[in-house]
Amino acid sequence: MEKIEVKFKKLVSWAHLPEYETRGAAGCDISVAYQEEIVLYPNEVRSFGAGFAMMIPAGYEAQIRSRAGMAGKGIVVANAPATIDGDHIGEIKILLLNVTDKPVRILPGQKVAQMVFSPVLQALFKEDN
Repeated sequence: MEKIEVKFKKLVSWAHLPEYETRGAAGCDISVAYQEEIVLYPNEVRSFGAGFAMMIPAGYEAQIRSRAGMAGKGIVVANAPATIDGDHIGEIKILLLNVTDKPVRILPGQKVAQMVFSPVLQALFKEDN
């Protein structure tokens, strides 16, 4: 399996860096960087900070996707897959949506999404006359 080096910087000391659950996993888990429980109400969309920034190598992107375990509880990434471009330098944030009819608690440090890295191709647009 090909690997790329992605540099990370914690923005808060309690942030968890992404981690792969298994050696063959395509997506690494991302946790929320909060020290208190947050309630996500039915049909509510909220942005959750991951507490870190990263430097993606040129020619790559990261995509934030729902985790199966969270989706099974009705919590999905609202804009999945969310694209993080290689030139993004700010905190990584996860836009979560509660698709249930009940409030759902998001616990401190809970794994809420997964991130997958991919090579990027750009199109060369040519007008056909």
